[in-house]
Amino acid sequence: MASSNVRLFQKNDSLFDSILVPTDGSALSIAAALKAVVFAKRVDARMVVYHSIPAYQYPVYVGGMPYEYPSEAEYETQCKSVADRYLSLIADAAAAQGVTVVKRMEFNGNPAQAIVEMAKREGCSLIFMGSHGRSGLSRIFLGNTAFKTLTLAHMPVLVDRCTPDEISQAEELMHRSAIEP
Repeated sequence: MASSNVRLFQKNDSLFDSILVPTDGSALSIAAALKAVVFAKRVDARMVVYHSIPAYQYPVYVGGMPYEYPSEAEYETQCKSVADRYLSLIADAAAAQGVTVVKRMEFNGNPAQAIVEMAKREGCSLIFMGSHGRSGLSRIFLGNTAFKTLTLAHMPVLVDRCTPDEISQAEELMHRSAIEP
């Protein structure tokens, strides 16, 4: 059964020449990103590693702002520093495998929409991301960025569900890099 919508994928096929790999900094997303490095190397693709940072939320207090609450500038500086550590961990792994990589981060309140928009801006032909695999009520209440990305994207999205061993390996790598999972 031949269809114009079906295409055989072969090694060294240029179908996926640029892959967006979003991470939220969790061990699961780092583990998926490390698998994306292997995939990108196999298909000779460029990687765009991406972190969507939640927008600053001004505190609302009846008696005034607590002293220890960071200013918007402090929040942005701290978040960019943490995001750069996540992205650098993945970028270093990609560079070690000979994969071309670009790091991107931005402030955005809707991670799924931000992922899709970044993929379009960067000319990516695939989004490769991890999923916690939540279902039922936990997905309803906690949301599911992977599911939302799938519904918004008009390009292929590869959702990887990492094994506990892969997540443990990512946690170990994060610890060695002084990043708290």
